[in-house]
Amino acid sequence: MATIKEIAKLANVSIATVSNVLNQKPGSASPEKVEKVLKVAKSLNYRPNYLAQSLKRQRSRSIGIIAEDLTVSQTAEIINGIEEYCEEYDYEALLANMRLFKRYGNNLSAIPERSVLFNRAFDNLVSKQVEGCIYIGYHGREVSFSPPDTGLPFVYTYCVPKDKSYPYVLSDDENASLEIGRALISMGHRRIGIISGPVNSFNSQKRLVGIQQALFEASIPYNVGTTVIGDWTRECGYHAASQLLSQGVTAIYAFSDKMISGVYTYCIEHRISVGKDISLFGFDDSDIAYTPPLASAKPDLQEMGHKAAELVLAQLQGKTVCTKCHVLPCTIHVRPSVCSIGEA
Repeated sequence: MATIKEIAKLANVSIATVSNVLNQKPGSASPEKVEKVLKVAKSLNYRPNYLAQSLKRQRSRSIGIIAEDLTVSQTAEIINGIEEYCEEYDYEALLANMRLFKRYGNNLSAIPERSVLFNRAFDNLVSKQVEGCIYIGYHGREVSFSPPDTGLPFVYTYCVPKDKSYPYVLSDDENASLEIGRALISMGHRRIGIISGPVNSFNSQKRLVGIQQALFEASIPYNVGTTVIGDWTRECGYHAASQLLSQGVTAIYAFSDKMISGVYTYCIEHRISVGKDISLFGFDDSDIAYTPPLASAKPDLQEMGHKAAELVLAQLQGKTVCTKCHVLPCTIHVRPSVCSIGEA
């Protein structure tokens, strides 16, 4: 690996000059010398020793990410957004994965071991000199554990901290669900079946409020009998389809694409034509290939990652983050899985 000393020798300048140029110190050398140093460094394929730099400056230019579970669908896109934003500002993202879904599934109860896993992940990142942290939930819910008072900026996303002094980033599930309800009602649907997620899920609660608001606006009574409480799985969507279709609903809105995939399977097996005999609307806008294409709401997960990283870096620059709750809009995609009442 090339060293600063080698660059200085080939460029015929001092080691101090090379160091100042590579660290972008203003006025460190004449434009000609700067150009020469950079040209030599590039020819030698020089790579800076970030560890040595961080020890010298007492700054690592790194952000820690604590993910509750990497295997849950939304997590990867949020991390991608964080890393993209950090890269733009020359920060590195270091990851700790708690693997909560793999360990406990959809069980959201307060298990003491979760706090142990959180503290272990946080301590591990702090030992690597991160300058701030972002916590990514795998379910939209209130998270009770928070970091010790280290002074590090800490931001939550896809969940809500119990301690509301911390900033957090969410998608606007309520308004997205309101728009979905309005779209279905504008097509003439009055009897809409709902497949909710677990009742203790923040996302489920917001999405249910949104569809109820749409029904209220249209003077359509909300029928609890056409709401099935699910668990985000394909299997629950399949069984819910049987229950809802037997009640004569003309549209089914599931709070996740995975649950609506079970409805698709049920319809195929029972020769029910999606987009003609029944309208289906999902949430997540996942990459699953549906026939006909699925109408769905898309949370901007990458932008959630961007925003979380922005909030951390803002605090590192000494800025005060006054707004704690940051809610980002979803995009509604109306596709051929839905149709107006009476369409052939």
